[in-house]
Amino acid sequence: MGKESNPSNIKVLTVKDVCEILHIGRDKAYALFKSEGFPSICLGGRYFVTEASFINWLHQYEYKEFAL
Repeated sequence: MGKESNPSNIKVLTVKDVCEILHIGRDKAYALFKSEGFPSICLGGRYFVTEASFINWLHQYEYKEFAL
């Protein structure tokens, strides 16, 4: 059987978090969150990404260029 997910263990990152992690500005971060290849979700006008999805996305584009 597969591992059951526990929503209380899910860490969610905001635009501000991603700005700090990637050392980019707010406009670039919003462009990233709105781009087709980025695993974000928009709830009530606010953007979020799970930490696990963000890390997977980073690994996917390691040594590559992601154009906005």
